[in-house]
Amino acid sequence: MFAKRNLFGAAFLGMATVILAAVPSETAHAQTAAIGKLFFSNSSGNYSCTASVVSGKNIIVTAAHCCFDRPTNSWFGAWAFAPGYNAGKAPYGVFNWADARVPTSWVNNGDIPSDVCLIRLQPDSAGHPVTYYTGWLGRAWNFSPNQNMTTFGYPGNIGGANNLEMCVAPSSAQPPSCGPGVLNMACNMTYGSSGGPWIMDWGHGNHVDATVHGWSGTTCTGPFGQVFNGPQFTSNNIVMLCNAEGC
Repeated sequence: MFAKRNLFGAAFLGMATVILAAVPSETAHAQTAAIGKLFFSNSSGNYSCTASVVSGKNIIVTAAHCCFDRPTNSWFGAWAFAPGYNAGKAPYGVFNWADARVPTSWVNNGDIPSDVCLIRLQPDSAGHPVTYYTGWLGRAWNFSPNQNMTTFGYPGNIGGANNLEMCVAPSSAQPPSCGPGVLNMACNMTYGSSGGPWIMDWGHGNHVDATVHGWSGTTCTGPFGQVFNGPQFTSNNIVMLCNAEGC
C-alpha cells in the first residue's frame, strides 16, 4: 500500500563492524550529479533533505519523513530538487515536483523500513528532464545488510548543509530493538542528510540500496552524530513504490 500526493494536493491510497569516520566533502562533478539537495516546506517553515535520481523516468528517492509529516498528519509540499548542489550553486538548475509517494505504513506507523519516498519531477523551463543533465543511479534491493557503503548528504552540522558530504563504512543489520529491515552505518552527518543515498557499489555500478533515516536512540542506532540508520531497500518499500510510480 502507498499514499500519494499530486499537484492538486489530493492523497490517494493504493496497492501497490562500523568505522567512525567521514570522508572529506565532495564537490559536484559527473559522479555526484544525480545527488542533490531537496527543498520543501509546510506552514511551519522551510526545510531541506537530500535526494538522488534513481530512474530514467525523472524520479528521485528521499526519506518519507521529508515528504509526509507524521506529527501533523499532513504532507509537506513545494518540493524542489537541485542536483549537484554545491556551496549555494545549482549547476543543473532546480526541478519542481509533479507527485510524491510514500508507503501507507509510514503514514500509519512511522516505521523505519517504510521511511522511503519517491518524487516525480517536472521538466525544467527548457523542457529537459533532470536525467538530461544528471543521468541516474541504479536501484538494488533484498541484498545482504552487510555491504561496504558510500553515502552522501547535505548535513547541517557539516558545512551548513551547503556542501555534499560523503561517508564510507560497512553497513550491518541493526540490533533487534530496531526491528527487521533497518541498516546501521557509521557516519557523523546529522540533520539535512536525511534521504541521502546509501550506495553499495560506488564507482562501479552505483546502486542505491538504502537511504538515510537518521537516529533512533542509543540502544537502536548508537551514539548520536557518530552512527545513523536507514531503511534497507526491499520488495516491500522501493519495489512497491516503483511499481506504483512506474520507475
